[in-house]
Amino acid sequence: MDIYTIDEVASHNNAKDLWIVIHGGVYNITKFYKEHPGGEEVLLKLAGQDATECFEAIGHSNEAIILRQNFKIGEIGKSVSFDNKIKTTNTEIKEPAEEDWQYQEPDKEQTTFWSSTFMWFSFIIYAIIIYYWIRKLGFMSAIF
Repeated sequence: MDIYTIDEVASHNNAKDLWIVIHGGVYNITKFYKEHPGGEEVLLKLAGQDATECFEAIGHSNEAIILRQNFKIGEIGKSVSFDNKIKTTNTEIKEPAEEDWQYQEPDKEQTTFWSSTFMWFSFIIYAIIIYYWIRKLGFMSAIF
């Protein structure tokens, strides 16, 4: 397995060459980021950076953890630590901006409202389908 420095990973920070670090492992996700179920924007914002905190905050499935291994290309050297600085392609170092993406829990009230609405809407649709199905097969005349 190859050993990379933070500077090497930081230089792979765009859609055509996208690397991230998770738990010290280096992953080349250039061919995967467009298929990411959480959207490509998330991975593009984390390109060239340590994505461990974000990866863990989301709570990925076991399948996602196993799939991640397909993209592993190496490890970060043990003597170097990630200091949350972003190295851009023009070798300028900048601190992360406040508007950088941070995972936030969904609003529970809004989630409950839409879940409840969807459940009742589904129930009504199923009732209509069953009514017409019973009517078409002629069971209504036997019942009434």
